[in-house]
Amino acid sequence: MSVLYVTQPDAILNKSYEAFTVKLKQADGSWKKQTIPAQTVDQVVLMGNPQVTGDALMYALELGMSVHYLSSFGKHLGSAMPVESRNGQLRLAQYRRYDDQEQKLELVKAIVMAKIHNQAAVLYRHQVTEDVLKQRKASVRAQKTIDQVRGIEGLAAREYFACWSQMLKGRWQFSGRNRRPPTDPVNALLSFAYGLLRSQVTAAVHLAGLDPYIGYLHEVTRGQPAMVLDLMEEFRALVADNVVLSVLNQREIQQKDFTESLGAYLLSDTGRKTFLQAFERKLSDEFTHPVFGYRTTYRRALELQARLLARHLQEDVPYKPLTLR
Repeated sequence: MSVLYVTQPDAILNKSYEAFTVKLKQADGSWKKQTIPAQTVDQVVLMGNPQVTGDALMYALELGMSVHYLSSFGKHLGSAMPVESRNGQLRLAQYRRYDDQEQKLELVKAIVMAKIHNQAAVLYRHQVTEDVLKQRKASVRAQKTIDQVRGIEGLAAREYFACWSQMLKGRWQFSGRNRRPPTDPVNALLSFAYGLLRSQVTAAVHLAGLDPYIGYLHEVTRGQPAMVLDLMEEFRALVADNVVLSVLNQREIQQKDFTESLGAYLLSDTGRKTFLQAFERKLSDEFTHPVFGYRTTYRRALELQARLLARHLQEDVPYKPLTLR
């Protein structure tokens, strides 16, 4: 199964019998049509402003597919989700955990410690000293409030991204994380990668039956999908950051693959296709899951972690965020 990405702004996604058709406008003004059998697709990602017909959207939902909308910069704007996975008892447990300050704090600590661990692992693989992050991770356990844990997370993130210039090869410049819009190519790729990852985590949260808007590390008062953002944390470095570093250091993406307008950087169509291929390869990479002990892909691991978190909330089974070395 695969993700159908539609990235050309004036593309049209339609339904034809038991298949999707994508009409792509050519340079000479003509249209080229591609047909994709529906049974080969499990998600649809629309980036920029492609058109999708009502028939195509309804068919995707009928087949249990999620349809995700991203901006041209890769920001996740929203998703259309099928309805099969609603779970009232799980959501009640999720809400109860939100009101249990002691247990919520322990879960937040586990999430942040896993995030910092995976960031340190990225530095270690690139032969960059990760002692400061190890100290940050150790200090999380001693914190007494969620705000204090968030403070440690923020410090660790700044220290982690401060090391990126040591990991990047060639002429890539990176002075720190910025967004809305990204003001350099590296940040443009990070924003794109996080938008793609958020789409995948949104689908995993939905499949597990969790309420995407009730989380623990992220605030629920801003209308953001806090549970999705919580679950993303353990995968940011493992998936998104590693893909960005790989495509830049392996020269799959180069300076010519970006356009700049009013200080904002955007991937070209060719660069976008290259990055999507790299992102899909990463999701298909296999590793041994530390909890289950069998080989799995990162794509499958997203759903496994969502289901493990759901089990934790309902059965009080300890939740172990995904960490790899």
